[in-house]
Amino acid sequence: MVRNISIFIIFIISGLNAKGQQIGQYTQYFSNELVINPAFAGAHEALSITLVHRSQWTGLEGAPTTQTLSAHSLFKSEHIGLGASIINDRIGIHQNFTFNTSYAYHLRIKPHAYLSMGLQLGVNNKQTDFGAVSGQVHNPNDPSITDFKETITALEVGTGIYYRDPKLHIGLSSPKLFSSKARFTDSIGTDLNKPHYFLYSRYRMPINRNVKIQPGILVKYLPGVPLSFDFHLAAIFNEVLLTGFSYRSFESLDLVLQAKLTPQLKAGYNFDYPIGKVGELSHSSHEIMLNYLFKYSKYKIKRPR
Repeated sequence: MVRNISIFIIFIISGLNAKGQQIGQYTQYFSNELVINPAFAGAHEALSITLVHRSQWTGLEGAPTTQTLSAHSLFKSEHIGLGASIINDRIGIHQNFTFNTSYAYHLRIKPHAYLSMGLQLGVNNKQTDFGAVSGQVHNPNDPSITDFKETITALEVGTGIYYRDPKLHIGLSSPKLFSSKARFTDSIGTDLNKPHYFLYSRYRMPINRNVKIQPGILVKYLPGVPLSFDFHLAAIFNEVLLTGFSYRSFESLDLVLQAKLTPQLKAGYNFDYPIGKVGELSHSSHEIMLNYLFKYSKYKIKRPR
């Protein structure tokens, strides 16, 4: 039954203009900001590499899986940040491969506070293989289905703005700024680059020397889709261990755990439990994150006298 439902959903998405979110979904978005905002490039003030693997709705045939590799660093007297990201996203018979480059300019507006403006340019390759489900239709020998494979490549342009200080982070971005359409046949089409808009904020509140509380929110808007948001609340212990939970509107409750394994290496895991109508059809989701920060200490050498 679940298999038939998943196949039905895939054909509904494929047979109409796709209206759903086209950027991969992340629960640990607060540790993967470059993917949603190019203005974040260089914000770690050192070379930072992040790897994310997400398996959504495990156990459901054709469920989404996403792999992301991103890197960014600060250059030119701490004013210019450069970054790049590779995203492989697959759902059912659709596979998206995206390569983005990011440029950010960081303006210091007060001690330890920066305002960043970013631009993003990339390429998206979408592959759709309708022949992969030809065995599930009434006439699998129909060449219009078994031979129907499409590969479409399109340019992507994005922009964003980001404010950060030791306590407050706020970002507004559109990693997909312009819309473009592709038509496979007279009845099948898709919006390749439908605009996406993200508003993101988090705040660190010290409780004592060892504990901080971090609330945050990510608001997502895609034309033609209801406004959605992710809210998270986490506790940070000694800047080493983060534990908390998230709520994705009408979709899931999430448990999050992150730990600094070394001063430079951070690992994270989250478990998403689906709720509402999503919970009736899907299973849990899992996400693994690794971040390595190439940051080196500078030692001052004092003369004997």
